[in-house]
Amino acid sequence: MNNKYTFLSPNAGLDYEFLDAGNFRKLERFGELVLDRPEIEAKGNPLLPKSTWGKADWFFKEEKGKTGEWIKQTPAPKEWSISYQYQSVSLSFNLKLTAFKHIGIFPEQAENWNYIQSQLAGVKGEKKVLNLFAYTGAASVVAAASGAVVTNVDSVKQVLNWGRENASTNQQDTIRWILEDARKFVQKSIRRGDEYNGIIMDPPAFGYGSKKEKWVLEKDLKGLLEQSVQLLNPDRHFFILNTYSPKLPMLDLTTLLNATRNFPKKYDASLLGLKSIKSKELALGNLVRFSH
Repeated sequence: MNNKYTFLSPNAGLDYEFLDAGNFRKLERFGELVLDRPEIEAKGNPLLPKSTWGKADWFFKEEKGKTGEWIKQTPAPKEWSISYQYQSVSLSFNLKLTAFKHIGIFPEQAENWNYIQSQLAGVKGEKKVLNLFAYTGAASVVAAASGAVVTNVDSVKQVLNWGRENASTNQQDTIRWILEDARKFVQKSIRRGDEYNGIIMDPPAFGYGSKKEKWVLEKDLKGLLEQSVQLLNPDRHFFILNTYSPKLPMLDLTTLLNATRNFPKKYDASLLGLKSIKSKELALGNLVRFSH
């Protein structure tokens, strides 16, 4: 199967730059700070010299498991903000260093934020969006700023609070913050007869719900998809799915989608990734989208 790519473009609106990758690490600029972090997909050798990498503000030293520590290499803050401006939406997201190498956003998702804006622009009347596995709620804030009433669902209280901070920073008050297992929320929504113009879904490879419900992507995704698409408004809708797992490569994912009840036969599937000015490419996961 030939892999199609959707790369984050330089004019996507995010104050971010993918600088380089290699030796299982990536070098990125988020606003005013440059970070050097582990990245399992960063195979091969970097393009930039060690001297450039050595100028990063923060270096993440990974320990056993996925945790580790950030090593300061310049007088850099641990918390800062990054701007996003695309078309009529202008936002700021709060970033901070965590023990899991993440900082609050996945920059490649800016392509989806732009897509969300364009899709919601075509919805007349009330606009309703559901964001599952929502992390720190960046996509929810984008949707709210685009005129939608948003339901933001995640099973981790800390990231929900982080999402509330992002919403408050941007004065967005049309978001419901739900601490619950995504599957249980979808099942309740079906029983209530809820409908959404957009559904955003970024499930982890492995995790637990708010009450320790076990989630395994390759085992549980199909059932969630079969139920979630029932919530789409039949007249006008869009759907975004991201997956990041070596156990579910694109060919296996599309096979799963084609065998999923209620899932449309026509959808756009690509590898979502980053590209540097020097044309260094880094694929970071599968992206599936469709709209009606």
